[in-house]
Amino acid sequence: MKNIYTKVHDFWFQIPEKIRFVFIGGFNSLVSFVMFVFLIHFFAQFFVDDTTRLYNYIRIHHIPVLEHISFIQFIRQFSLALAWLLSSFVSFTTQRLLVFRAKGQASILKQYIKCLYTWFIGYLINAITLEIFAYIFEKIDLFPTVIETDIAQAFALVFSAISTYVLFKYFAFRKKKQHNSNNEII
Repeated sequence: MKNIYTKVHDFWFQIPEKIRFVFIGGFNSLVSFVMFVFLIHFFAQFFVDDTTRLYNYIRIHHIPVLEHISFIQFIRQFSLALAWLLSSFVSFTTQRLLVFRAKGQASILKQYIKCLYTWFIGYLINAITLEIFAYIFEKIDLFPTVIETDIAQAFALVFSAISTYVLFKYFAFRKKKQHNSNNEII
C-alpha cells in the first residue's frame, strides 16, 4: 500500500505546479460552484420570504447603499459570500498540500491569514465579474434569472481563478529564496 502511495505521490509532484493548480483549482472551483448553486437555489426556493425580510431590514436600517442593489443581486452576493467562506477550508488544505507543498506547522495560521487576503481579493473579482456577466445574461434573457446567475458564476470563476493562482504563488504560499554558500539564489 505504501508503494502505491509513493508512486502516486511521486507522479503527482512531477506534474508542473501550474498544471497541479489547474487540477486542484478546478476541483476547488467545482466545490465552490456547487455550494453557490445549492445556496442560491436554497435561498430562492425555501427562504425567499426570510431573505426578503433580511434584505429589506438591512437595506432600510443599516446599509443605505443597498437601496441601489436589487433583491436578486443581494441573493447572489449573499450566496457567493457563504460559498466562498465554506469552501475556503477545502481550498486552503488542497492548495497548501497538493499544489504549493507548503510545510511547517508554525506557518499554517500565517498562511491561512494570507489566504484569507487572497480569497478576499479573489472574492471581490468574483463578485464584480459575477454582476457584470449576470447583467449581460439578463439583457440577453435566454434563461430564468437563477440559471443565468449560475452561468454567470461559471464565467466569473475563470477570472477569480487566475487572480487567485497569482496571489497564492507569490503571496500566500511564497517560498523563501534559499542561498548557497556563494550567496547565489538557488
